[in-house]
Amino acid sequence: MKSNYAHLLLLDLVIYETHRSGYDPVGNVQDFWGKYPLSTIQDYIIALQPDTSDKEKGNPKLTEFSVELLRTLIAYLIIHTHKMDLGKISISLDINREVIESSKIIYDFFQRVSPSNTNS
Repeated sequence: MKSNYAHLLLLDLVIYETHRSGYDPVGNVQDFWGKYPLSTIQDYIIALQPDTSDKEKGNPKLTEFSVELLRTLIAYLIIHTHKMDLGKISISLDINREVIESSKIIYDFFQRVSPSNTNS
C-alpha cells in the first residue's frame, strides 16, 4: 500500500477497533482530553481547513462540519465539567447502524483470516 493512503487506513481502523475485545470508550475519551486541550483542538481544526483565499477552492461543507465538530466537542466538555446528565442526549442510532454493522462484519472477517489469530 502506498504510504500516502496509510492515513486513510488509520481512519478506517478507528471504526473497526470498536469491535475489539476490551475496547474502552471511556479510556479513549480520557486519553483524548488528556492530550488535546480545547485550544489545541481548535488550532488543529483550523489547520485542517484549505489554505485559500479563493472561495471557489474552499470547501463549505468541510468548514460547516469543522464548526459543528468543534461545537460538539465543546458541548461534551461542558456537559462533563458541569456534571450534566449525558443520558438526556438523544442520538439516532439508525443513521449509524449500517456503518457499525458493516464494520463488525469486516472486523470479524479479518480476525478469521489473520495469521496472528490462534482460533484459525
